[in-house]
Amino acid sequence: MSLHVDSVHDVRAILAKLCSARADATGGDPGSSICSTMNFIVFVDDRTHRRWVLERAARVVEKHPARTIVLDASGATTGVDISTSTRQANEAALLGERVDAGVAGLDYAAVLSIARELALPDIPTIVWWSGARLLQSRTFLGLAEMATAVVVDSSGMARDEETIRELGQFVAKYPNVTLHDMAFLRLAPWQDMIAQFFDDPALREDLFSIASLEIDSGSDAEALYLGGWLGSRISWQPVNATSFRARDGRAIRFSRVQKGDKRRVLRVTLESDDSRYSAVLSAEDENVVCLKVDGAKAKPAWWAPLHHIDNTSLIERAILTTARDPIFDSSLETVRDMLG
Repeated sequence: MSLHVDSVHDVRAILAKLCSARADATGGDPGSSICSTMNFIVFVDDRTHRRWVLERAARVVEKHPARTIVLDASGATTGVDISTSTRQANEAALLGERVDAGVAGLDYAAVLSIARELALPDIPTIVWWSGARLLQSRTFLGLAEMATAVVVDSSGMARDEETIRELGQFVAKYPNVTLHDMAFLRLAPWQDMIAQFFDDPALREDLFSIASLEIDSGSDAEALYLGGWLGSRISWQPVNATSFRARDGRAIRFSRVQKGDKRRVLRVTLESDDSRYSAVLSAEDENVVCLKVDGAKAKPAWWAPLHHIDNTSLIERAILTTARDPIFDSSLETVRDMLG
């Protein structure tokens, strides 16, 4: 079913259309059970990014029926479009509802009012924020107060560093909201690459004598998060954006080179006093990484598959994880301290 309401302010009419759609989904039987798993609020304000966001949001709710509320501030649409779909699971009707509201030009109070009135009670509310501004946006802060979890993507933004600073402040201000940054989630394969070096018992102790870390990536967020993750795992204390201090007082240099496509890592290199560990993305196959150890603990190069995680799966993983991730939290805290 697809319906349209001309005015985004006519919330009563929007709710009436949704109620009618629910009645149609159960064939008018008031005893039928209807299940929506969550409120999924999607905010988008960039026309060039809009289609990408909405396509992935649609893929997520195909598997997880929800009341999807798209707050479209891009100016690409006006009024409100309502669509519904149902499927049976045991004795319950799984109902997917989508409300696309054109909110360009509305102030934050009006946008928040629409979101609050349209959200179903007593189920989790997940906010996917694709806007460029975070703590500077009163709309973002208002939606965060409604949310069980917030999903963002700091990678590739014009202000990667500033965005991550804001995320650090967000975690401190909203301790009851689970935060997921897709920039961190997509780094899991590279974390595995680094771990492979030190799975070898002969090399494991060298991890605690690392003197430098260098990362090439298309966006700053990847390099910062990888550095923060490694530093937090082996108790490096951040000194500034270019150095850590080990537990024994040694200085560890940290350098990042912006190179290649956004949201991608190309190379990670770690150096100890006598060895050099490098993981380099293949120029011929973006799904393969060459691992190599040079120096006193040299090993022949070997190749390992890089298991990319598609963005839809990242979003799905985020919305299904209700608990805060202590590894992400500690990595973010380390990056925040690095940046000052």
